[in-house]
Amino acid sequence: MWGKSVFPKLMLAVLAVVFFCAPLIGGPKALADEAEDKFDAFIDKLSKSGTISSGGETTYWGDYTDEWAQIGWYQWTRFENAERFVLSANVSWESAHDRPNNFESGCGIIFNDSGSGSSNHILASLRMDGLIYFTGLRNDYYLSYGTYRYGKASTKGSADFTLVVDGDKAVVYINGERIVTKANFPVMGDNVGICTLSGTNRDYGTRCTWKDIYMYKW
Repeated sequence: MWGKSVFPKLMLAVLAVVFFCAPLIGGPKALADEAEDKFDAFIDKLSKSGTISSGGETTYWGDYTDEWAQIGWYQWTRFENAERFVLSANVSWESAHDRPNNFESGCGIIFNDSGSGSSNHILASLRMDGLIYFTGLRNDYYLSYGTYRYGKASTKGSADFTLVVDGDKAVVYINGERIVTKANFPVMGDNVGICTLSGTNRDYGTRCTWKDIYMYKW
């Protein structure tokens, strides 16, 4: 099942939490031939460099689209459990407003998430101001681990987005290029999800479309 949660981004007080389940969109699927070779080659490269361990399992999750229109908040959909994984997809983003709060708008991946009944999680997000953000929440306290330039500010665009997580360590790749490596994240759980962040209340807010979602776990 996909589980969806909603949280404010910058609030440090006690959070109002909404949990509900939505149908799994197709479930794990047979590997898509078009993108399979590209993902396998990347996994082989990471394995040879010692970034990940070989002998893991790959799952193809297909495509997913989400919209969210509540300024300064974000929501995510849980779909897997893993402490060590590579999650990769082509993600495109679009804003319903031509001048949203671009630092609050974007698409991301939740990891080290405690699961239902808790707000604890880490978020790696690609935002419309052209920066990658590492943020999160722990016991209702906002966490921030820096911002890192991946490109130009844009309210409409796309990129190949890959996140490698190994317990308390994470690496972000954009279009095959390593952007940032971080360590010492709190490991508060093993839930993994896809996140939509909104910087506007207009119409659909932020729309994130994920194509060819692959996940390798070891």
